[in-house]
Amino acid sequence: MNENDQKTPETTAPEAPEAVETPSTTEVPEATESSTATEAPESSTSGSEAGLAPEASTAANDLEAKDASGNAAKPQAPKPAAPKPQAPRPGAPKPGSPAQLKGKAPRTPLVPIVPTATSYDDAKVTEALAYGEVNAEGTVTVKDGTQIREIGTVEKGTERDKALTPFAHAYLDLSAFLDVVDQKLQVPGLTQADLNRILEQMRKNMKEPKVVGDIPALRERAHELRERAKELIGELEKARLEAREESTKKRTAFVEGIEDLVATDSHRISWKKAAARMRSMVPDWKEMQKNEVSLEREVEDKLWKRLSAARSEFDRKRRAHFSELDEQHAEAEKIKARLIEQAEAIQDSEDFGPTAREFRSLMDQWRAAPRGNRKKDDAQWAKFKAAQDSFFERRNADLKKIDAEQSENLKVKEGLLAEAEALLPITDLGKAKEQFRSIEDRFDAAGRVPRNAMRRVDERIRAVRAAFQKAEDDEWRRTDPRTKARVEGASSQLHAAIASYEDDLEKAKATGDAKKIEKAQAALDARREWLEVIERSAKDLG
Repeated sequence: MNENDQKTPETTAPEAPEAVETPSTTEVPEATESSTATEAPESSTSGSEAGLAPEASTAANDLEAKDASGNAAKPQAPKPAAPKPQAPRPGAPKPGSPAQLKGKAPRTPLVPIVPTATSYDDAKVTEALAYGEVNAEGTVTVKDGTQIREIGTVEKGTERDKALTPFAHAYLDLSAFLDVVDQKLQVPGLTQADLNRILEQMRKNMKEPKVVGDIPALRERAHELRERAKELIGELEKARLEAREESTKKRTAFVEGIEDLVATDSHRISWKKAAARMRSMVPDWKEMQKNEVSLEREVEDKLWKRLSAARSEFDRKRRAHFSELDEQHAEAEKIKARLIEQAEAIQDSEDFGPTAREFRSLMDQWRAAPRGNRKKDDAQWAKFKAAQDSFFERRNADLKKIDAEQSENLKVKEGLLAEAEALLPITDLGKAKEQFRSIEDRFDAAGRVPRNAMRRVDERIRAVRAAFQKAEDDEWRRTDPRTKARVEGASSQLHAAIASYEDDLEKAKATGDAKKIEKAQAALDARREWLEVIERSAKDLG
């Protein structure tokens, strides 16, 4: 032993395993936290064990205390000191005061609290002691797989079991630490940061631990726990990537929606709604940044640049649209002012028919004119409509007067129609024509009738006129000399033809040829029928 070794304390305590921090995933009322954190009973260790065991044995308890208090337990540095009884130490920090907890919700532990070990299984201690040795100089070594590793020193001459027991206790505490890690890995809701902290604590605690026991077995178990933690990290990473992909799709769709809105034709955009959506664009984007999985910086930057470009384009289109709208409103105001001037110029016209048609033309031009400013448009329409109403009120009053007159005319004409229809059927054409001529003169002088009665009245008078026209035609045919001459000439010709066809029939009968007889008979019968018709016409002609 060198000079420096002699100046150092004879006993070096094994390092305690680092406590695993509890992830802040679950919050419970303060009363729950207080009830779960329990103080450890007084330590019953003595001698050198009392100087070594408390720091090593509190590792697992510190791990649980973190769950109860929400504060990570810091690893204890080795304390060189002569073996002496220690005061009892709490297994978990008590909850903070209300002032300390103000603004912070207390958290419940993820695994049951494990009190500080006050006793160890003798069989396990004896089993662990088999892996350690202490030489005459007080140097403590442990068999770590195939190598012998120095892990500390004790006072010279210290009995073997007494010297190694604190290191064996530290081994059992380290095993308890792995038990707690095992329990924590089964708790749902662990974050990747929680798992990384657990892996780091395991790495520190399992790196050449200064304990006596089956260290390779602990390393094998720690390896299994690390693999399980890595598997959980892989699952979290996969879920994170999927969530990021979904978030990327959602935000891309959001950006595309804004771009589609901006690409809409200026005359089809609802500018009020579009402006409201553009105002909410940045708050909506920030809300997605805050509440959803973050995107890759490059992707997010590109999407934001697209949003920024879309907003700039929207502002440009909006300014251009309303500038064009102002020009359109000015043009509309000018056109409608001219139409108002024309309407007011003719509103007092008494020439109702042409003026009504002119007003209809002005109305068509008003509808075809561009839309103006809403307020000015309404004011101009009120002036135009006032001129229009003034004219049509006078026109309608005139129409009512005309309708009354036409109703009286209808009564007169219906009486004349009844008088004319009484002349039918015509027996004395000359006398009936004279009477009807008088009726027609009075009928024409009666004036116009209501529009809905025109057709009915015209049809009745035309029917009487048609009857007189037919009577006149019949009378003309009877008295026309040329007609009589034509009828008499045709009759004489048929008489001569019939005599000839009678001779032909006799000759055919003499021959006995049935076809000739039939042909001659048919020709004779046809001429006799023609003669009968002509003689009837001659009789009608008188």
